[in-house]
Amino acid sequence: MLVASPHPPPVATRRLLLPRSDASQGISTHYISPGQQCWLLQVLCDRAFGLSNSSPAERAAMQVLLIAVVLVGIGVVMVYSSSSALAGSRFHDAGFFLNRQLMRAAFGLLIMFGVSRVPLALWRVLARPLLIVAIGLLVLVLLFGEGKGAQRWLPFQFPLAQFTFQPSEFAKLALVLYLADVMVRHREVMTDWQLGLLPRLIVIAIVLGLIVLQPDLGTALAIGTIALLMLWIGGARPAHLACVGMAGMPFVLLSVFSSPYQMQRLLTFFGEADPQGAGFQIAQAELALGSGGLVGVGLGNSMQKYFLPEPHTDFVFAFAGEELGLFGTMSIIGLFIALALHGFRIAAGARSDFGFYTAAGITMMVSVYALLNVAVATGLAPTTGLPLPFISYGGSSLLLNLCGLGILAAVAREQEDKSGVRAALSPVTWRPSATSAIRARRRRRLNFGVG
Repeated sequence: MLVASPHPPPVATRRLLLPRSDASQGISTHYISPGQQCWLLQVLCDRAFGLSNSSPAERAAMQVLLIAVVLVGIGVVMVYSSSSALAGSRFHDAGFFLNRQLMRAAFGLLIMFGVSRVPLALWRVLARPLLIVAIGLLVLVLLFGEGKGAQRWLPFQFPLAQFTFQPSEFAKLALVLYLADVMVRHREVMTDWQLGLLPRLIVIAIVLGLIVLQPDLGTALAIGTIALLMLWIGGARPAHLACVGMAGMPFVLLSVFSSPYQMQRLLTFFGEADPQGAGFQIAQAELALGSGGLVGVGLGNSMQKYFLPEPHTDFVFAFAGEELGLFGTMSIIGLFIALALHGFRIAAGARSDFGFYTAAGITMMVSVYALLNVAVATGLAPTTGLPLPFISYGGSSLLLNLCGLGILAAVAREQEDKSGVRAALSPVTWRPSATSAIRARRRRRLNFGVG
């Protein structure tokens, strides 16, 4: 068995040394204690993630990646448990959805770890081109898209495989990167309506308008909320943002009145429950949550998965409550809370304003979707069709969310640039004194300060 010194080296000089047992040299050796084993595991993880001698923000990045792995693992288990009956009856293969989700999860985790190694400055250079590509895809999905009652997915045919892609998920991440970049470029005028806020709102309105036309009002509202929160953190006046929200309400109502299924969802939420009609999904979800009790009925023992048409997608949280109980649902919520806290910690420790805005935007991107999905599953919000990040079945959402967390980790890895790369890539003059003051005010907004 491996042996080592009972006291690990100091943090600043941690090195993995092969333990030696040589009594002739007077070296005292002991078996590795559980505490030392944990320390060795921590060092191995630091080496694996490149976080040796790391700052608190970098350690937060490692914890974010580990939380993502746990959430993806929970998602794979819940997708199989909730979809096995449907897959067996529809495809005669209980593992049909499981096999697809496993491949997506493996590919997504590889993307996440790979993206975490990409220099943050490159994402700033790509911010505008990515948004242009996202807008182009949103136009294409209106022309060639497919879906049940809405055009939300672009089909791609290849000789050996075929898959569908949801452009709105890509647009969500692209818009976060674009806003982070443009708020740095125009940080001096973000409090001005005409010069700072209005041009950003036009771009946001184009993206949201294309999504509403699919129609997908729930996704548009979620992305709009993320964009407004980013603009607030970026220095936009709350009064301006409140006016924007009120100005957008007529368009929301127009979308609701022009779409029968959206109107039905809204009436079901505010009106009387209709468990056998339009309120069937939410009634079954609430029944699943109530049946779980404290510890649940056990994996694979859910009864409500035999009643809902797509139990592994939007309402997977309810099935987690039935099979894992209150303990399981609170654990999932706790993981998302921990993810948000670590994300904002990374934002607060960012070395650049672009890193700060990017980290805060990605954290809010995941948090808003998780909050809305849980609210729908528990009957606190109308049905929106939004997936639960990392857990619901689906490829586009999983891959783009994991890519976002990879960029979040890249923010933490960002170091002081001694080679002039940042200055070469930055379109604005780097002014440390002014930037520090502005950054301090922005970070106070993460703590709900007035700035």
